[in-house]
Amino acid sequence: MTQVASVPSAPPEGSLSDGPLFGPTVRLRLFATVLMVPALALWIKMLLTLPAASRTYTLPVWGLAALFFITERWPIAVALRRGTRPVGMSAAPLVLGLFFAPGGAIIVGFLVGAVAAAISRGDLRHPDTTFNIAQFSFFSALAALSFNATAGVIGTDQLPTSAYSAVLCAGLVLVLSSLTSLFSIGLNDGTVPGDLALENIALSFAATAVACMYGLIAAEMLLSDPKGMAIVAVFGVVLLGGYRLLLTERRERRVAEFLRGSDEALSHSNELEAAIVGLLGRAREMFEAQIAQLTIYPSSPGEKAYRTTVRAGDPSGTEVMVPIDLNDLDDILEADSDGVIIDRISASPSSRDVLSRRHIDHAMVSLLRGRSRLIGSLMVGSHVTARSFDQRDLHLFQSLAIQTSSTLENGHLEQSIARLSDLQEQLSHQAFHDSLTDLANRSLFSDRIDHALLRRSRTGKPVAVLFIDLDDFKAVNDTLGHSAGDQLLMGVAERLRNSLRRPDTAARLGGDEFAVLIEDIDTPNEAELVAERIFTALVEPFALAGQSVTVHASIGVAVSDDATDSASRLMRHADVAMYAAKSAGKSRHVLFISGMEAEIVARHRLRADLERAISADEFGVHYQPIFDMADGRLVATEALVRWRHPTRGMVAPDDFISTAEETGVILALGTRVLRKACIETRQWQESYPSSEPLWVSVNISPRQLQQPGFVDEVLDVVADTGLLPSSLVLELTESMVLDDANSGASIDKLEALKRTGIRIAIDDFGTGYSSLSYLRRLPVDILKIAKPFVDDLHNTEDEGDFARAIIGIGNALRLTMIAEGIETTEQLIALRHLGCHLGQGYHLSHPIKGEAVERLLAAGGVDLALLALPTPPPVASIIQLHKQAL
Repeated sequence: MTQVASVPSAPPEGSLSDGPLFGPTVRLRLFATVLMVPALALWIKMLLTLPAASRTYTLPVWGLAALFFITERWPIAVALRRGTRPVGMSAAPLVLGLFFAPGGAIIVGFLVGAVAAAISRGDLRHPDTTFNIAQFSFFSALAALSFNATAGVIGTDQLPTSAYSAVLCAGLVLVLSSLTSLFSIGLNDGTVPGDLALENIALSFAATAVACMYGLIAAEMLLSDPKGMAIVAVFGVVLLGGYRLLLTERRERRVAEFLRGSDEALSHSNELEAAIVGLLGRAREMFEAQIAQLTIYPSSPGEKAYRTTVRAGDPSGTEVMVPIDLNDLDDILEADSDGVIIDRISASPSSRDVLSRRHIDHAMVSLLRGRSRLIGSLMVGSHVTARSFDQRDLHLFQSLAIQTSSTLENGHLEQSIARLSDLQEQLSHQAFHDSLTDLANRSLFSDRIDHALLRRSRTGKPVAVLFIDLDDFKAVNDTLGHSAGDQLLMGVAERLRNSLRRPDTAARLGGDEFAVLIEDIDTPNEAELVAERIFTALVEPFALAGQSVTVHASIGVAVSDDATDSASRLMRHADVAMYAAKSAGKSRHVLFISGMEAEIVARHRLRADLERAISADEFGVHYQPIFDMADGRLVATEALVRWRHPTRGMVAPDDFISTAEETGVILALGTRVLRKACIETRQWQESYPSSEPLWVSVNISPRQLQQPGFVDEVLDVVADTGLLPSSLVLELTESMVLDDANSGASIDKLEALKRTGIRIAIDDFGTGYSSLSYLRRLPVDILKIAKPFVDDLHNTEDEGDFARAIIGIGNALRLTMIAEGIETTEQLIALRHLGCHLGQGYHLSHPIKGEAVERLLAAGGVDLALLALPTPPPVASIIQLHKQAL
């Protein structure tokens, strides 16, 4: 009978096959039990008392047991690959038994012969032995039933045609057992490769056909000429022996080629790592194992061992010369001799641990012995299979180990290991240092903090961490290129080194972020002094790409305050303090204090809320009306963004605009406000036509103005909404324009917009760099007088001198003037007296929704009483006065 199984692939760690309750051995034995129960039921219920088909001869139980022992102990062919069960000939004695023995003799003979064969092989406890017996018992019972159903009456001189049909039916039943073998493979591997399934079925069919034909020939000979049985027996022995001799010769040739190739792989290669991988690959293939492993032991104390591992079917799983600690040299446990076979069933607990860590079930291990020391160890291993490594495998493995020892010792092993150690040191340095600046990286920096905190527990002196972020580093990359940016980072790193004491550590955490660890300080002030030294070191400009570049930094300082501090906590606190320095205006240092983290967390939460609010369309637009203070007419509105948060309610712009600017959310938000304001203004113009159409003023952020496509975006919105360009005013602050005045980029964009008819307004005029010289250069149409100067109109000391001067400048330059923040009638009267005719503020109207703007337009403007103008008499009174005049 044919049995085929494959070598299971290495199960993933943590899979069922790793567990003690549901490993492959347990699953295979459970499946064997499932087969044995119906097999016993069939034999006991129906087949034990079944007589032989032929009454001419009766084969005794001991004869069948002997035949079954021979076919089970010496199969006709060895496994084609490890894990593939040998091709057996048990169908031959089964066919003879079906003809010449009662049912009870068949099953007893098989059980005795199969158990005896397993004992002689030394694998009686192997789970596959249990499965083989259960499988054959079940399918031989089915074969016996099909045989007896079709055999008919067997004569005394020759077999009838029905006998051949009966053997064919029985053989087909035995071929079906290959499907059971496939299922057993799946229990081991979790899957069955397609090529293995085809191989299993093909071998089952071929072996069963040969065995059944041999059994038929023997049965025919017994009936026709019993003396010819000797010829049949001799023929079988010669066939079996010749075939096995052929296989032995092929194996010896493979062994010779393998040993020669392994020697060449090691001795003729200049690269030790590649040579070892080649050797292990050959060993794994030769022994058809799942894993091959070579460990090289250290030659002197203090050195590490190196282990190379090659796995089947997983090139990415190859591990080459991985350094390991001496405590991990577990494969030396059972390698006391020149080689040993270990397996889960018979191994000691320590050896079972060795197998478990490698996810294998049996292995061969051998020490590599040199003339003066142990060079290392060699191992190959596999999973549960039909046969474990045998003595022939072990002898070949021992020869390979001796040859490998000699070649390694006579080669350049020591030089290669020394070169590998140097390489490992280089790799270790690279693993813990930044490749650009050679400063410590985040991993090493964190480790240094942990060690510093341990020393702090003994010395009692605090530890400080500084987080350093270069201000506006992106501008260097954008204007001078990434090569200049890298040069700047290397220059900053060098100045950091020169600013620190020898025990302190500087690190680059990534991008333009650096960090410094300061140990053994007495007060937090010492850490702040280091921050000042760093500022001083960065004062001198850097020469980059032919230009002189000055760098500023924001520094956060955190000092350990108790024994519970950790590296992650200190780094987080320094990071929080650095963000606080950024928020406070950059180019400064901030010392972390309690409560600061909650503020930063709130800012991060606000950032996340802003990004969500954009997609959820939570932002709306309110309008601050702008009136003609001479007649109360509504001439314009200022669009103001409003955020209605789902849980916090209405959020004031001052609470989120700066964060929106930092995160870039302002870009999408600004575009939405601009489009909404243009659409509604166009609708109001159509609903309330006027000789002087209503216009709208929209605030522009610095981030928007810096975008290369800002002009095109504004023009696209105006074109899409149908608003006349002259009906749109863009408001900017003085500092926004003048910060970029040297390069002229912002001015060029504003001039391009002005050429289309769009007007430009300067908001909060007078609070920045106010002067005639820059006003003459800027493409400005409107000046908005800042609220502080409007408030000063109540001040009797200057009596509004600043407001008067601003209005005078605006009138001289023929600019439209708008007063902001008007809150009293007195302010309004004073402004009107000074020559400012347009104004906005709470005295006239709070910011309102679009519906309220429509009501103002419908009413013709604001209540004249608010303007301190005389109210015109009713129409009837005017008519009466006219009649009296006549």
